[in-house]
Amino acid sequence: MKKSLIFVLLAVLLMGCAVPAMAVPEGYTPAGATKNCFFYGENGYTVEYRYDYETLLAQTMQGYLDSYNTTLSGDETVVYFYFVNNSRSMDFTRDLSGENDIYLDLMDRLPCVDHHAALEMHSMEEYEALFYQTDHHWNHVGAQRGYEDILKLLQVEDAPFQPVEEVVFDAVYNGSYVKRTGVKNATEHFAVYRYELPEVKVTVGGRMKKIGRADAYFAGKYSKDILATHYATFYGGDLGEIVYDTGREERDNLLILCNSYGCSVRELLGRHFNKTYVVDMREYMAQTGKSMKIREYLQEKEIDKVLILGDVSYFLYGKKLY
Repeated sequence: MKKSLIFVLLAVLLMGCAVPAMAVPEGYTPAGATKNCFFYGENGYTVEYRYDYETLLAQTMQGYLDSYNTTLSGDETVVYFYFVNNSRSMDFTRDLSGENDIYLDLMDRLPCVDHHAALEMHSMEEYEALFYQTDHHWNHVGAQRGYEDILKLLQVEDAPFQPVEEVVFDAVYNGSYVKRTGVKNATEHFAVYRYELPEVKVTVGGRMKKIGRADAYFAGKYSKDILATHYATFYGGDLGEIVYDTGREERDNLLILCNSYGCSVRELLGRHFNKTYVVDMREYMAQTGKSMKIREYLQEKEIDKVLILGDVSYFLYGKKLY
């Protein structure tokens, strides 16, 4: 019995050794022992390499795409998609002068989408301007760009809100990639834009709520811990459902289906519509205690426009629509 168990364990070990590790892409330097985290460029940026989209499409993503096409097609509601182009959809060693190939293929596979646009980015230099040094999220510059793009996509006639000032905090930001690699290599300080925005009613679970800790940060009350989660703390993190109500009934009602890229733009977008419902499907059931039945939701909330907002991982780690 013991000998049999030993042989089984040896076989498992040998099989594990036979599984090839991800080859290091040319020009990329491994960042720690974590799969698909690399250093790239001359300024200490940690990035991911372009996802194996073609494999993931067959394994996981097509099921998500099918659910969106089934539930969002054939309705009077207009559907929009804003694709956040990031290192997960890019190979910085390729020619990036054209439109992103993953974005284009996704749009071919989502006939439910009526209008779409993507974050324009064609080089590592542009990436460094729009994203954090050690985090997968867009920074305040990238978020402002995305917000302005989305207003155009949604055909909103308002002028976009412009920042009053840029504020750089006395805190080095080791972001999400540092949590994965263990390599605390960040040199940039956490920075944001400060806005003067009109008042709006914000509710979570039917209760008034202040989203994020912007006021505390501007008052100098923030952590300087080397691993502080500044993006989530400042902007408020992932929540299942947030409702912004401006009381302007002559305006459309908007539903935003997003992942964490929505955190840094929802406070801006939520002031351009009558009611804006921001839903993160990953958190919706845990927060509300009920499943999302999208057609009922659209009808009950009298939604005029649906915005899908996210990067390529949106259709990998989210939830299907029913």
